[in-house]
Amino acid sequence: MQNRREFLKKMAIGTVALNSTPSFLSATRGKLAKEVKMSVSPNSFINIALIGKGGMGTSNTQTALSVDGVKLVGVCDLYDKRLKDARSQWGNDIFVTKDFREILSRKEVDAVIIATPDHWHQPIAIEAMKAGKHVYCEKPVIHKLSEGNALIDAQKKSGVLFQVGSQGMASLGNRVARLLIQQGVIGAVNFVDGQFTAAPGQLNAFVAPHDASEETIWWNRFLGNAPKIPFTPQHFFAWRNWKDYGTGIAGDLFVHVLSSIHYIMDAIGPEKVYTTGGIRHYTDGSRDTPDIMLGYFDYPDKNNLGAFTVQLGANYVDGISKKWGSMDFRIVGSKGSLDVGWNKVVLKTTEDIDMKDIEIVKSLGQGMDVPEKVSPREVVFNAVKGYRGGHYDHHFNFFDGIRNNTSLTADVLFAVQTAAPALLSYESYSLGKAITWDARKLEIKKQSKKDTR
Repeated sequence: MQNRREFLKKMAIGTVALNSTPSFLSATRGKLAKEVKMSVSPNSFINIALIGKGGMGTSNTQTALSVDGVKLVGVCDLYDKRLKDARSQWGNDIFVTKDFREILSRKEVDAVIIATPDHWHQPIAIEAMKAGKHVYCEKPVIHKLSEGNALIDAQKKSGVLFQVGSQGMASLGNRVARLLIQQGVIGAVNFVDGQFTAAPGQLNAFVAPHDASEETIWWNRFLGNAPKIPFTPQHFFAWRNWKDYGTGIAGDLFVHVLSSIHYIMDAIGPEKVYTTGGIRHYTDGSRDTPDIMLGYFDYPDKNNLGAFTVQLGANYVDGISKKWGSMDFRIVGSKGSLDVGWNKVVLKTTEDIDMKDIEIVKSLGQGMDVPEKVSPREVVFNAVKGYRGGHYDHHFNFFDGIRNNTSLTADVLFAVQTAAPALLSYESYSLGKAITWDARKLEIKKQSKKDTR
């Protein structure tokens, strides 16, 4: 009878080694994405359009355009200045509009990047898929738990590709961590810790652009199905602070680690979620979502990799107490730990490391396959110079899927399953109690008194 270590080793060397990398890597025999040249004729560009030219929308578009064979043909935003900026940035020949429906009606558009406030993600994504457009949608893909099934159904009916924009999903760091854990290098996983701190610049008092008004901003379209209120620039530009348009710290930050954990651990969701926190610092009425938040997520064992609890914390107060802007997190097992970043993974163990146990990483064929042994119990995996990062990898995976009909790292089901615990986190905070979750049925379980403690 084989022991757990032998079972995990065989599994890792077999199917896991193939499935742990995005399709574009397996299809190109493990070369760095930047080294892969797709065969693109002048008439075979993938034409994209951006819906929502804020900071993340602009960043996504710039990254998308760095992938060979991708062309921007349209931009939608509700603010006049952003449309003007789009033409200054990407050319006067692109189509610009305030109405996303005009983007979806254009035949030349193959795919859209949706980077709107959260409450518009699901409605626009569904309309885009009905129009036959492939969708790259910012996280979380739903604003309410009840929106998930309709999004999944729309993708099934349309047959188009859907990728959630959790940027680090396809990173080398995640892929290395997945291989090491499935190899059993740190034993059974029991704890994951992630901490977030807002960038210092994000903590400055809000200042509205001088031209912000109902003449330059389509206010009613921004509100959508949210409660009707008079025009306020703060709500439009700092929408993440408000529950009617965003999903708070959980949907903005927690979801990044949750997505990575789902990928690394092959998880589909927690059994129980409890979150606490509050508005501790910004008590001036500039937000109605917490600036301090602590979330706890209990995940069941799957594939004998261990049952584990995820602890996530966020600080929107000082901007200095942690490495701000970092998506790094720590996975703790019975025999060691992994500090996981997009470009670097640090392995520490309780016993001396047998380098043969980590040879599985060579199956990546690139990037982090040459580890540095710092001590008998510590090994560091660094991305090679020239690695373009998880954000690029994730977009490459999306466009490779469109061009070659290959699988995606973070499809619509994955997107909903990873959005759910983030939304549950905010729900738990709002209700002041723990919530039990059925990840397969995507529904809250009927709770007993002990579940609410």
